[in-house]
Amino acid sequence: MRLVKPLRRRSVALALLTVFSLAQGMVPAYSIDEEEVEQARQEREQAALERAAALDDLEAAVAALEALRAELEEVTFRVGRVRSQIDAYQSQSRGLRDVIRERAVDSYMHGDERDGLSAIFNPEEVQQSIIAREVLALATDTDSASLDSLLAVTAEMVRLQEDLATDTARLEELRVEADAVAVRLNQLFAAADAEFDQAEADYVAASKALAEQRAREEEERRRAEAAQRQRDAIRSALGLPSEGVPMSVTPGFICPVAAPTQFTNSWGAPRSGGRKHSGTDIMAAFRAPVVAVADGRIRLAFTPLGGNVVYLSADHGVEYFYAHLDGYAPGITSGQRIARGQLLGYNGDTGNAYPGAYHVHFGMRPGDIINVNPYPTLRAVCP
Repeated sequence: MRLVKPLRRRSVALALLTVFSLAQGMVPAYSIDEEEVEQARQEREQAALERAAALDDLEAAVAALEALRAELEEVTFRVGRVRSQIDAYQSQSRGLRDVIRERAVDSYMHGDERDGLSAIFNPEEVQQSIIAREVLALATDTDSASLDSLLAVTAEMVRLQEDLATDTARLEELRVEADAVAVRLNQLFAAADAEFDQAEADYVAASKALAEQRAREEEERRRAEAAQRQRDAIRSALGLPSEGVPMSVTPGFICPVAAPTQFTNSWGAPRSGGRKHSGTDIMAAFRAPVVAVADGRIRLAFTPLGGNVVYLSADHGVEYFYAHLDGYAPGITSGQRIARGQLLGYNGDTGNAYPGAYHVHFGMRPGDIINVNPYPTLRAVCP
């Protein structure tokens, strides 16, 4: 039986090993806040206190085991000594019986007046007082001395046998007590360790979750600050909306239609309902491929004016708008990240576009501030 964890408390292990040797007859990712982490820390400290209390109980149990061990050793030694004495007395008794037997034979040969000595052949069947009277009446001085010695040895043997029975019973009691203490030790230590280990694991998990959450919050803060700096830079670069933006505001920009195109600067041109045109109409073949002009995240929608539309929030801080698409590229969904040049859909005439006038209405809104004329940017990159 394994009593305690190895290398945990060497003194306990050694004490238990000694006692059991004697007893066996071998003579020698979620949201979390600081309050929750603090609660986990307090629970861990409480578990540590309870484990310390259990270890105090353990020390008391070890002391009890030490006392049992000492008594076991003493009783075991005493049993061995008694057995040796009994062996010696049995040898002496056999010698005395031989002497008495010789005297009895001699008495028998000399007449019935000494027949009383036959009673001593089985001294356990008569009382010592009767034996003593027979000895005094029928034996010589030498015979009396031998009989006295035999009686004394016999009486001592009886006493030693009783002591041996008592000590043997005590040995069994001590072994049972040692077993019970050992089981209790194991229970105390296992329970205390399990509770502390769980509390420690909870605290570590809570601390890790809080650290990860803080890291996420810090990353979000850095991103927000970077986005704000980006918007500030865009705002400082903005001129009149009709003039568009410098190419530095749209780094890596590519043509949104991957095919031959035609377009003019139609910014501000009148539209139905008193509206003014706030983008550039890029004319191209029906279902010509329409691609992402930058890395970013997309949102898909359908509107009465724009038909099938795509909003692309680019990583460099500009939102792009594609309208009148005939359809979307297979597998793309709202919220998906898109790489520059990836297929978004196909050129068409959905929404309020004139039927057969296949084009992409393309718009730009830098820093989520204001729509600007995309014509200068398109002119710089589209064939």
